[in-house]
Parts: sequence; C-alpha cells; structure tokens
Amino acid sequence: MWLNRDGKINWISNINQSTYQKYKGTNLSYRPYFTVPGATHTEYYSSLISSNDRIPRLYISYPVVNMTANFINDNGSGTFTGLVVASVRLGALGDFLKNQLFAQFNGTIGLLDRNGVILYATGGQQYAGENVFGDKFQSVLSSLLRPVESRILLTELLKKSLQGNTGSADISINGKVNTIAYQPVVVNGKNFLTLYITAQHTLARDASTLVGQQQSLTILIITIIGAVAFIIAFLVFSWNRRLEAVVNARTGELKHANDSLAKSNKQLAIANE
Repeated sequence: MWLNRDGKINWISNINQSTYQKYKGTNLSYRPYFTVPGATHTEYYSSLISSNDRIPRLYISYPVVNMTANFINDNGSGTFTGLVVASVRLGALGDFLKNQLFAQFNGTIGLLDRNGVILYATGGQQYAGENVFGDKFQSVLSSLLRPVESRILLTELLKKSLQGNTGSADISINGKVNTIAYQPVVVNGKNFLTLYITAQHTLARDASTLVGQQQSLTILIITIIGAVAFIIAFLVFSWNRRLEAVVNARTGELKHANDSLAKSNKQLAIANE
C-alpha cells in the first residue's frame, strides 16, 4: 500500500476496483507500521498484526522522505510525505515454509518474531500470536518436555536464538531425542525473525534397520552359496562314483579280454607245435 503523510490509503496493489474503492482513504495512522517510520524516518518490520480484513499479516514499511533543499528540517532530516508498506499473509508464509522441507524429511519448522511471538509452527498454528515465554505456551512445553531439564534447555535455547545467534541442540521431546537448529532472518543488518527446524533422531533407527536387512541379506546369500556348493559337491561326487564304476567295468572287460587273448595264444602255440 501507499499511505499519504496523514496515514490514509492512496493506493493498494493486487485488488479489484470495488475493493480498492472500499479501502481508499482508510485511516491507518494508528498502525505501528505508520507511526514508527513517520517518527524515525527509518524502515519498520512488524510482528503479527491482524489486518482490517481480519487476516493476520506481517508488515514491512519504508518512509517516503523529501530530501530536497526546501524540505530539509533544521536537524538535517527531510520531510515525511508518506510511506510504502508491504504485507505478507501468515498463511502464505506458512505454505512457503512447508514447501521448503523435503517430503521425506520427518521434521517441523517454526518461525518467531524478534520478541518471541509465534508466527508459524508446523502442526501448531493454534499457538500463533502466543509468546513462547508466556504461561500458555510454557504449560504446553511442560507437558511435552520431560524431564524438566529439557524444558529449561529449550527456554535457554530460545533466549539465545532471539539474541541473533545461530546454533543447534539436542532435546528430548515426548521421550524422543530431537535436534533443533535455529538461525536469524536478517534484513538490512537487523534481526527480523528467527527460523527453527526440528528433526527426530530417526537416523539411528533407520541405520539399524538397514544393518538388520543387510545381515539378513548376507545370511541369505551365504545360505544360497552353501546350498549351491553342496549341490555341486553332490553332483561331482555322484559323477565320480559313476565314472569309477564305468572305469572298473571297462577295466574288468579289458582284463577278461587279455586273459582270453593269452589263452588263445597258448592254444595257438600248442597247435603250431
């Protein structure tokens, strides 16, 4: 949107003419995305704000300041003439974040503003707008995080992450170890939001399953090789037995033929005499 110096809407993008006429001239001067840039002449990044159409959004606004000679004040700053503000629907932001995760990735993603207000959490949008250090969300953590040291560790992690740090830690959630990684979303050198990704430690279980499958496959292969070797040995043994029987039979026949030949030779010698 483009707001004039009084905070009234001059122009809105991506809406039809009837909606534009409905909102044109609407006074938004009470909104922080107008009052802060108007007073400081600097950009403004909002937390979660419910818009006039009751849709929660994030807002980023930049002041329009006239810096020409005739409009520079005594303190050296220009004259505030309005601002340009862009908004992001919370639902669209959530869909974008979900699409960044691989389908096979068994994890969650979350987003907090710089004050610790929940903007988005996978499977937990009922907590959007709640502060992670508030009583409501802390009571939820108490039921999820056991032992109590896990909740203390997570609270310290959240505080550290909101200070603009990057890191990760392992935390037990519902008896399952999860790794939580966090990193600030920085715009123009300022921490605008903090992004979190959690993942259960399923790698060890997957690796164990694969090892078990590999062991079963190895045993199966060894069994098959053993069976094939046994069959081959049996066939070779049987073939050797048959060959031995054939050789013995041929040897007997040859011996009998030799004996007959020797007898015939003896008779022939007698006849010759």
